[in-house]
Amino acid sequence: MTVSNGNARRRPKGLVQALIAGAACAVLGGCGTFHSLSGPMRDAPCIYSGIRLDWAALQGDDHYVRQYRLVAPDHPALDLPASFAMDSLFLPLAVPRSIYQAIFVPKGL
Repeated sequence: MTVSNGNARRRPKGLVQALIAGAACAVLGGCGTFHSLSGPMRDAPCIYSGIRLDWAALQGDDHYVRQYRLVAPDHPALDLPASFAMDSLFLPLAVPRSIYQAIFVPKGL
């Protein structure tokens, strides 16, 4: 006779939360961070660019979207927290890119 204490198959709480967050990000396919960092304009701002794009979409600011030829997310209010997380994650890459753009990239390309 074996006795089970019920703890043998427990999943860590953090893993389940990470899977849920990953699934939510995958469903939100219109992430402002990726739209703005991979946009066609090389001189577009890239430090917290997803937050800027989401905020512009929430405010109805078409000038920002048209100026850098970006595609605003379908649901910017839902995308805002994910964009903040992704912008924070990509910040160490965005700062050197912004410095490079400020020095070497002509405006309007």
